[in-house]
Amino acid sequence: MPNYLSDNRPDFTPFEIDCGKIPGFQYRGDLKHEVDHGLEKEEIPRLLENMLMVREVEEMIIKLRSGAYEATADFEYRGPTHVSIGQEGTAVGACTALAPTDKITSTHRGHGDSMAKGTAAIFAMDEDELRARVPDAKGSSREELLEAALEDHAYRTIGELFGKDDGYCKGRGGGMHIADFSIGHLGANAIVGGGVPIATGAAMALRYLRDEEVVCCFAGDGAYANGVVLEALNWAAQYQFTNKLSKADRKGLPIIFVVQNNHYGMTHRTDNEVMGVETLARRGAGFADDNMKAETVNGMDILAVRDAVGRAAETCRKGEGPVLLEVSTYRYYGHSLSDPRNEYRTREEEQAWRDIDPIDTFIAQVLEQKLMSEDEVEALRKKVADRNARAAVRAAESADPDPADVLKYLYTDTVCDEVPDEHAKVEIVNEPPEIKRDDDQRTTYRDAIKEALIEEMKRDDRVIVYGEDVADYGGAFKATKGLLETFGRDRVFNTPISEACICGTAVGAAMAGLRPVAELMYMDFSLMASDQIANQAAKWHYMSGAQTEVPLVYRASVGGGKGYGGQHSQTLESVFAHIPGLYVVYPATPYDAKGLLKSAIRDNNPVMFVESQILYGKKGVVPPEDYTLPLGRSDVKREGGDLTLVTWGPMLHDVLKAADTLSGEGVEADVIDLLSLVPLDLQPVLDSVRKTGRCVVASHAVSVGSFTAEVASRITHEAFDYLDAPVMRVGARDGIAPQSHVLEAAFLPDADDILSAAKGIL
Repeated sequence: MPNYLSDNRPDFTPFEIDCGKIPGFQYRGDLKHEVDHGLEKEEIPRLLENMLMVREVEEMIIKLRSGAYEATADFEYRGPTHVSIGQEGTAVGACTALAPTDKITSTHRGHGDSMAKGTAAIFAMDEDELRARVPDAKGSSREELLEAALEDHAYRTIGELFGKDDGYCKGRGGGMHIADFSIGHLGANAIVGGGVPIATGAAMALRYLRDEEVVCCFAGDGAYANGVVLEALNWAAQYQFTNKLSKADRKGLPIIFVVQNNHYGMTHRTDNEVMGVETLARRGAGFADDNMKAETVNGMDILAVRDAVGRAAETCRKGEGPVLLEVSTYRYYGHSLSDPRNEYRTREEEQAWRDIDPIDTFIAQVLEQKLMSEDEVEALRKKVADRNARAAVRAAESADPDPADVLKYLYTDTVCDEVPDEHAKVEIVNEPPEIKRDDDQRTTYRDAIKEALIEEMKRDDRVIVYGEDVADYGGAFKATKGLLETFGRDRVFNTPISEACICGTAVGAAMAGLRPVAELMYMDFSLMASDQIANQAAKWHYMSGAQTEVPLVYRASVGGGKGYGGQHSQTLESVFAHIPGLYVVYPATPYDAKGLLKSAIRDNNPVMFVESQILYGKKGVVPPEDYTLPLGRSDVKREGGDLTLVTWGPMLHDVLKAADTLSGEGVEADVIDLLSLVPLDLQPVLDSVRKTGRCVVASHAVSVGSFTAEVASRITHEAFDYLDAPVMRVGARDGIAPQSHVLEAAFLPDADDILSAAKGIL
């Protein structure tokens, strides 16, 4: 029987919903209160030093623009200028309330969050950890190692801002994408809201792996009007994570959504202009019955933020997440330094916020409580400034990345050859569904995919499968039918209709230790998720300087040929072949589908795995044993000497049909199936063209902008002297797929189109 919680019979009993209350600015503590209740006095200078370090590096950026930073007056700074001065209480208050192993994601103005997280983690390190972080440090005492580690942190942060090889991301990410995975910083994001689904996926992985860590997701107020962010809030609060569909521990996602509400997007106002709520904490009421435990916090008070995030982290560790915190703060400068600000806000407004500056107000309390003297505060300011200056000089003089390495880290060359012991012990709930074969060992393309998934899930419990309707129903095309019963809902589960969040959470889950296989019901829907696929999954290995790998598979079905019309029939592999950092695989036979899907799941690069719906019922010989096929290797499906036919996907079968017809007319063709567009193995094609002198390249994609043009161009460039005729291309008509069966038949290419192209050059 289906494991439904309700049979959903009609019930129209009148009711009213009381959304309860969302607290705001409830913190009434101060430094004395915190010291009396457990804040250790030696921690207080660290909190101040952390805020000063954030402020110093941000003010350095401003001075660099005008040449006013004396330590590096001759250095030409060309990085981004989205500073967060004014928001130090938020960044440091949150990061110091987290455990050193907890994760964060951040925003395009995330230098402050990055500095705060790294500094907090360094202060928490013991002597051995410090020595491991700065093995070349000259000092031997803990204090000397600590100072060396803090200066190294400033150096590597500034180095990344300067685009240097010693930067945290080896200059590949810069300030807007800065990350330090060694201390749980999963990256800042230049796409507004782009990191929120990644953080949600990371929290999903922590929940699955039974880790006790928490994810703190920083994003600005502007992000909370963004579709994928709202999708992520809904994702994090799903009932299935905590109700009877879940395992007995029933833990919610351990994630704290911290809205850094500085009250402006770029120049637009969050307050009274582009939002319909007075407080963004109210967003929580739209996604969870408990309002996501939302509250609004004074972000100019480091102690208020520290209190709120500390309580939220404890809530998450108890399995009662997610939590939404709106932190009211302010950026003293514009969106960037090219933003004049006076066009949309007043000096009086800015001064009112400066009057409650988080650093100044904290120092006032420190002095009032006599926890530090004025001389000690000034000495600390000078120490931070001098440290930053030394780091900046060293960074400015350090090596730039080698231009020869411009493409280094674009892909990883690693695969999961062996599964760690703790993940090889896989729980099987029920016997897997039988994969039916005929007497010739033939099975369908659909079942070949299913068998690949079963084998990989039995091999490695980090492989999870999720997407729209993939659980009880088995997916729209039944490729996952039976997986839920075999592996349980922890590993196979339905998702909201949130393609962007499906793809984005897979990125975060992969970063945090899983190997997700996310299904896109139709490839057309990938356009709704294109940021998370193209700007996140494809880029993070490179942008992080190879600090992280993103081992995930997006399974995307193509509906061309089934009469589904213009929004369910697009063949879009060419779009994603244009995105460096992403593999694109498109098998046409059951044998290839099984072997390539298994390889894709084991590969540590993100893979777009394309499946044609018209192939799901096609049969072919598929060995029942475990086998893989290498990604990026073409296959010669038929040999000849008169003509080269190149293709991929379902067009292979039309090409083979055309080759049979040509053979009856005395023309023998090589038929080469590329199997994957990225990596592209063109060598068999070039070898064939040098033999035949004539070539036709065919696919189901529309011809304009098709990857067929890339293949034809490469052939012309690399084998021009061997060509006896122009390379011909065959594809769908340059239009929109119609629903009408008659019109779709005219729209899509077939064997006759290939024959016509071939005869035109013979």
